[in-house]
Parts: sequence; C-alpha cells; structure tokens
Amino acid sequence: MRSASARAASRRVPTSVKATLAAVALAIPLWWLADRHDRVTNQDRMAAIASDIAGRPVKVRCPGLLWRTIGYDMWAGSVRVDAEGHPANDTRLSKQTCAEIDAIAEGRRKTQLACAARSSSCGDDVLAVAWAVDTLTHESIHLRGIVDEGETECISVQLMAGTAQRLGATPDQAQNLAALMFAAGFPEMPDQYREPDCADGRPRDLRPADPVWP
Repeated sequence: MRSASARAASRRVPTSVKATLAAVALAIPLWWLADRHDRVTNQDRMAAIASDIAGRPVKVRCPGLLWRTIGYDMWAGSVRVDAEGHPANDTRLSKQTCAEIDAIAEGRRKTQLACAARSSSCGDDVLAVAWAVDTLTHESIHLRGIVDEGETECISVQLMAGTAQRLGATPDQAQNLAALMFAAGFPEMPDQYREPDCADGRPRDLRPADPVWP
C-alpha cells in the first residue's frame, strides 16, 4: 500500500505530464511492432528471391531493433557453412543491406535506379543500391551450396539483374546496376572474390552466346 505522502506526490503530477507519459508508454510497443512488421515483410520478400536462387527453401534474416541500435554488423552478408561444406538454411544480412533492399522494393530508390538506367557515372548512393542487390544474390548462391567466393561472386554479378527486377527495377535499370557493380564494385573486392575468368566470353560466363555482360 502506498503511503499518504506518495499518494500526495502522485496527485501533484500535472495531468499533461501523465498524458505524455502514457502516450510514450503506448508509442514504444507500437513502434516496436511496426518495426518488426516491416522487418519481417522485408525478410519474407528476400527469402522468396533467395529460395529461387538457392533452389530450396531458405530464410533471410535482418538485425532487429536492438541489434541495429547496438551495431554488430561485420559483413554485408554471411552464410554459415559446416565442416562438411554444407550451408545453413539461412543468410544473415547487415543493417545497411536490409535497409537498401527494403528501400528499393518500397519505391524509395527511384532516383538512384533512374540514374543507373541512363548513366554509368552515378554517385555512391547508386553504388550502394548495386552492392545491396549483389549481396542478396551472392549470399543466395552460397545457400545453393557454392562455397568458393570467386565462383560465387562471378555468378552473382551475372544474376543480380534478375534480383533487381524482382525488387521492382526495370530491365534497363537492373542490367545497368549489374554493369555498375562489375565496373566499380568488383575491382574493390578482395582477391578471393575476383576470378580472372569472370569476364565476357571467359569460362565463368553463364551466357557465352549473349554479347551483353554481365
């Protein structure tokens, strides 16, 4: 039971303050629920794409509100592989990768995609879009069972236009994103991601009869 002094102190709290505190107490769980809904929707959207690329049902995981606040990302994306070389059934993507994919799918990267369709000299914001699409595609290929990073990335840069289209990009926008990734992103990757045979007409070319690269 509260003391008389405690009850008196409670009565002295202005009604407006009580209302504000009540609103905040209600807003926090609603905010969390809205954030979770957006994250799960994005994960499910990406999982459908990843499953098609992997050739089996897989999941895509994005960091929740707590982990995004703490900041734990070490990689744009990752897939666990066991001692026998078998991949897990899910990939974990970074805060930035998930945010970019969500923005593309929700139409918040129209300016960047439009630039990609008409120019090869767009800014870092367009390259960030390309990196995100490539990361989702790359990790999905790992989920297929391909572990080698060079082989995986070479396949990814050739398939990422399809990923971009499924997220809402036009064919021209998607193809130019892939071209931008190969021209600007690919050379910046560590050596193990860059195979010499990853080029038009070379052994890693998935469509040798098609003059369009990648």
